[in-house]
Amino acid sequence: MAEDSSKHVFVSYVKQDADTVDGLCAVLEAAQIPYWRDRKDLGPGDAWRAKIKSAIRDGSLVFLACFSENSRSRDKSYMNEELTLAVEEFRQMPPGRVWLIPVRLDDGAVPDWDLGAGRTLSDLNYSDLFGKEHAAHAARLVTTINRLLGDKRPNPATALAAVEQASAADRVTMLKQLTKDMLLETSRRIELDDTVSQEVQRVLAALKDNDRVASVGGTNEEQIFKIVEEAQEYWRLVAPFCASLQVAARWGSTEQLNPWSSGIRSFVAAALKIAGGNAALLSMRHLPGVVSIMTAALATGSNGNFENLKALVYDPTVKDRYEQKPSSILEATDPYKPFSDSNDWIANVLARATKTGETLEEALKHFTEKRQGKYYAPAAEWMHSSLRPIFEDQWPDDDTFDAEFDRAEVMLGVLAQDFISVRKAANPEGRYWGHSRWFGRSTYRVNHSHGNPVEDLRYEIETNGVQWAPLKAGMFGGEVGRARTAVQEYEDTFSKVARSRW
Repeated sequence: MAEDSSKHVFVSYVKQDADTVDGLCAVLEAAQIPYWRDRKDLGPGDAWRAKIKSAIRDGSLVFLACFSENSRSRDKSYMNEELTLAVEEFRQMPPGRVWLIPVRLDDGAVPDWDLGAGRTLSDLNYSDLFGKEHAAHAARLVTTINRLLGDKRPNPATALAAVEQASAADRVTMLKQLTKDMLLETSRRIELDDTVSQEVQRVLAALKDNDRVASVGGTNEEQIFKIVEEAQEYWRLVAPFCASLQVAARWGSTEQLNPWSSGIRSFVAAALKIAGGNAALLSMRHLPGVVSIMTAALATGSNGNFENLKALVYDPTVKDRYEQKPSSILEATDPYKPFSDSNDWIANVLARATKTGETLEEALKHFTEKRQGKYYAPAAEWMHSSLRPIFEDQWPDDDTFDAEFDRAEVMLGVLAQDFISVRKAANPEGRYWGHSRWFGRSTYRVNHSHGNPVEDLRYEIETNGVQWAPLKAGMFGGEVGRARTAVQEYEDTFSKVARSRW
């Protein structure tokens, strides 16, 4: 990036950390944040001391001091000279001004440089650009710098570029952090919406790619692995969206949720599009929609935010080619849809590989050679394991997460059953109506002393009546009788499925 003649970020480091600092500068570059760095901004013949002094004193809105074992072990370095100038500047600034930001490149301590007035450098909040929290801290650092740069930012959607720069794994953490940072900041709503929309478009591009659903050749095992790999790729693509959704569903208002509700609806609609290709791969297109719906149900369920659940999964509809009226997304898809045209090996191999970290070959051999029984609900097992890391901050305890997952499954099942029951009541002579298919782990856990979430829902309705939170949120048409009917009809099928899974 060309030198900004007015304001920029000054990056200070020792030359031994140049390669690591390259990564930091790549994030700044991607986020279109102007920065000053000796390697980039000092030319042949420059009076380097004067240039650096001017860059620090006259142009920097932020000073990043990058520390590592390399910097700590050196008694003399140009970085120390830069930091001395920075401290002189910082001492002249009013208390509370954010300007000097320590950056740790490893887990060593920030040096105790004297900042005056009883303050030391180690007293300042620092950013950790290493380890598993690297992406989250990078996102927070970009957010802080953008706020300090104010209207001098060259692009109002700089976070998009920073996210694009991140690897797939880092994007999950970065999207979650950016959502936390921007959700409640009105001035950054457009930026957040654009960032979420970018992730939605990334998923939709894959769902609309006809080459991804072409015929699969090879042996039976090779075909299994190809389809499972496609499922894993869909999860890799949608995981950042789900991480962002988990934050928005918990803390956002219903008015703020349009980027996420539109994304979920778009995923479901894309999976329903008629296309040619391998049937198993075509069905797998339902996976992003299903896992996003489950994310929304989990995130909203524990704190009783049923207004948000309504906005995210109850209200959105898609066109049903068999009906004149649009259908709820809960009718249009379910946990079985991604695997509806696959043999049982696909979902089981996917679930086991995800739960255990085994290779696909090892996971398949576990079932074929060791003659181990398959999962009762492999699709739910896969979602349970895949979503667990995203919800660690909400439920650190595994038992609580398990119980909340059961409750989310049942709530989605009862809501889906409500739509089916209403249609059936309006047209009893119509097509075969079937029943809700939102069943999963809870149907076998109920047989092993883990409680019955369907009975829990029925008890809540009878205890609270019209004051039951989902009714007050506008679900079930706000009618107690309609909610009772949905729970009863869902429970009838739930009990049958549970009896088959001893």
